[in-house]
Amino acid sequence: MKAFDYIAVETIAEACSVLAGHGTELSILAGGTDLLIELRRGTTKAPKVVLDISGVAELGGIDEADGRITIKPLVTHTELLRSALVWKFASLLGSAASVIGSPQIRDRGTVGGNIMNAAACADTVPPLIAVGAMVTLQSKGGRREMALADLFVKPYQTKAKPDELLTAIHFPKLPPGARSAFIKLGRRNALSISRMSVAAILQMGSDGRIIDARIVPGAAFPSWKRVPEAEEMLIGQKPGAKLFAATGQKVSEEMIKVTGRRWSTEYKEPVIAVLVRRALEHCASKVGQCVSPAQPAEKASRRRQARRPALRSARADSQSQSAGRNAEGSRECHITTTINGRSHTLTTPANRTLLDLLRDQLGLLGTKCGCEIGECGACTVLLDGEPVNSCLVLAPQIDGREVLTVEGLAQDGKLHPLQESFLDHDAVHCGFCSPGMLLSAKALLDWNPRPSEIEIRTAISGNLCRCTGYQQIVQAITKAAS
Repeated sequence: MKAFDYIAVETIAEACSVLAGHGTELSILAGGTDLLIELRRGTTKAPKVVLDISGVAELGGIDEADGRITIKPLVTHTELLRSALVWKFASLLGSAASVIGSPQIRDRGTVGGNIMNAAACADTVPPLIAVGAMVTLQSKGGRREMALADLFVKPYQTKAKPDELLTAIHFPKLPPGARSAFIKLGRRNALSISRMSVAAILQMGSDGRIIDARIVPGAAFPSWKRVPEAEEMLIGQKPGAKLFAATGQKVSEEMIKVTGRRWSTEYKEPVIAVLVRRALEHCASKVGQCVSPAQPAEKASRRRQARRPALRSARADSQSQSAGRNAEGSRECHITTTINGRSHTLTTPANRTLLDLLRDQLGLLGTKCGCEIGECGACTVLLDGEPVNSCLVLAPQIDGREVLTVEGLAQDGKLHPLQESFLDHDAVHCGFCSPGMLLSAKALLDWNPRPSEIEIRTAISGNLCRCTGYQQIVQAITKAAS
């Protein structure tokens, strides 16, 4: 990728100051799952400056106050998945987060990035519009709020000014008894971009009739919107198959009114109607409400939870030391990081990825270079215990953090139990995917020591095996967990 100046900030005020000084010459880096792909492909104008906001503590967290939920833009999709508040008061948002990309993508991709990228296939946007989300944009000159639905101009374009930063997303808690659903149509079970999606909410009155309805399709209109013409059909009615089918058909008709008939209409016309019907049926089902896959909470490793505050503290100390060095922007960055238990102080080009740092600068060749777009999982490493695609992490972003590669699994000349189990179950095959598979499996077992088969398959869904040896890999992980 082309060279750029890298600036890392620690506060919203610092970020706004940098934005005011660079404007359209700058790209904001949060999770990086979209930006790094664009930087590598060179399909858009290369920025002169990359502003890394991933270390801004003010931009993280999920809170409840005054009857509303506030989600900060640096919250990852994994954090959404593991949030009891999200599943209690906006379960359709948790459902959407659960089908975004892969575990590696969910660990890095942020809600703010999903919104501000403004891709028509963004999975968190329809649920957020359905719950009535508002957004806060902040610049050096002040802040403003607007409805999320009003933020978008067209795909990949928002009303945010070049000097504005998204600082919060908030929405009222859904009332007790409200039922919601998110359904996504993709070409596969993981790493799937939405072809179409639907977010739906229904609230029933004491007489069993619908008193509130919200329907927001994804990738159906030029920009996201509720469909009031269809919602009005539901108000005052009792749930039923014919009613839901007619409502789906109405959404399809409204879509065609806006978009006209195009080459894709023959496919989209019946599909969106069916998705709406299914989403409404899910909402109306007494047993169809979602439960967080991260629960029960006791599945989490206590040891891993105890490490998190220490990791955050170490990262903050390191960032405070490096902030001054990078405040004006630099094409070379000085970082201190821990890799496989050993401390390293390194100088690296700002446009170098973690993958290239590990392989080319440190000679750790166990991390494989595959697709370089976050699709294959061959470059998976653990960053502060979470699996990430190292091809989508800039090397300067590991300053003050811990990295584990496959070389760090064995200790004192003894293979890790997962490595032993892979050998015992003939789960290695050609070996190209094995390092990433092992690290994804380790992250799962650290989080959930007794996973089910479906949880194992979900955990390795971002790791592609070209030898089609998934069954032996699943058996090996199952055995290692027993």
